[in-house]
Amino acid sequence: MENIYFYTVGCPKNEVDTAYMQGSLPGKNYQCLNTPESADIIVINTCSFVEEAATESIEKILELSEYKQKGSCKKLIVTGCLVERYSQDIKKELPEVDIFLGTGAFDQISDVIKEEQVESFIQKPLHDNLIHWYDKVSRSLSLNTKTVYLRIAEGCSLHCTYCIIPKLRGPYRSRPVDHILKEFQFYLDEGVKEIILVAQDTAFYGMDLSPSYNLADLLIQLAEKIEQKNISARIRVLYVNPQHVDDRLINVFKKFNVICPYIDIPIQHASDEILNRMGRPYRQKDLRRCIEKIRSSIPEIILRTTLLVGFPGEKPSHFQELLNFIHDIQFDHLGVFDYSDEDDLPSHNLHDHVSDMEKEDRRHTVMTCQAEISYNRQQRHVGQIYEVLTERKSDDDPPLRESRTYFQAPEIDGITLLTGDPVPAGEFRKVRITSAMHYDLIGEVL
Repeated sequence: MENIYFYTVGCPKNEVDTAYMQGSLPGKNYQCLNTPESADIIVINTCSFVEEAATESIEKILELSEYKQKGSCKKLIVTGCLVERYSQDIKKELPEVDIFLGTGAFDQISDVIKEEQVESFIQKPLHDNLIHWYDKVSRSLSLNTKTVYLRIAEGCSLHCTYCIIPKLRGPYRSRPVDHILKEFQFYLDEGVKEIILVAQDTAFYGMDLSPSYNLADLLIQLAEKIEQKNISARIRVLYVNPQHVDDRLINVFKKFNVICPYIDIPIQHASDEILNRMGRPYRQKDLRRCIEKIRSSIPEIILRTTLLVGFPGEKPSHFQELLNFIHDIQFDHLGVFDYSDEDDLPSHNLHDHVSDMEKEDRRHTVMTCQAEISYNRQQRHVGQIYEVLTERKSDDDPPLRESRTYFQAPEIDGITLLTGDPVPAGEFRKVRITSAMHYDLIGEVL
């Protein structure tokens, strides 16, 4: 039996790819390890969406290549977006790597691991439907996993000027409904408590199918599966682009208690001029109308967004528009990225690029503004009783049990630390919130 170590850089969608690669390996021949020291084979699934992710990917490749130099690792494999974006250049720059697999070649992982003599660089056309590969393999689930990401589509058919994803992942391809339902049922049968739907744009789901379908239809079927079986589980949805949010989708979020009243709605900016330069298909008035409709229909809704600052042509007046919008809307959670420039992006050719120092200053300004907003909004939870999903123990001394409410997505939002009687991980428990910080909460187990 050979030992394999997988390392993933990037977002939850990359974590899904890694889990499918792990699941495609014959279990009797391979064992996946949590650390690289004893690995015969090391696989690094990379990201190159922004410069920071590409740098992290390269640094991790160089770090883990040391095990090959020492002789403990026999084969070093690099997969994913970094390979797809930089193609043959990366092969020249990283001679330590044995095999490179592009984003259209994840399904080759089992073959390249098993075979001694294989092509060292494999890319496949991105329109080839990798979607069906997802349905042929059994996704790997770690022991006692209670939260999973479920990919409902691959690729993106938008052409935002700052984004490389359509080139790296191909056009938007929705997974067949019955395949998603089957995977969803598998997770419920395995005792998973929180299933998180992901795609480049979850709200566009099904519009490319024939006959057409939509996210609201899918959510109804998933929610009914939980309710009919009276299972203790919940659904969360990430990456909901605002242009596809309609009354029916809002009503589905409102109707089903098993769907977290939490919408991750990445707006990127609020200045009409910058949104136009970005190629985003909406304007500030559309965002205000969408958010008002959501909040008026679901008062308890939690809204998260992602912003991009320092985009070419972003003047101080545009940035102030964004700050004013943030103040007005009062998002519960907010993340912000500096614009990352590359010569393969359409935005690279735009005029009036913003300096790196100014981009960093603007990001800091946004996060300082949001920290105050978050702290004030967090206070309304104090004294309230919520159901939380218990998770790992914290690094505090003494350690506290970490948990998450419906308004805390894993890794990107805060957590709720639990006091009182000890509770095991992987359970839903009622807690009373006793204290609120900028991002985290403290709660007493009832």
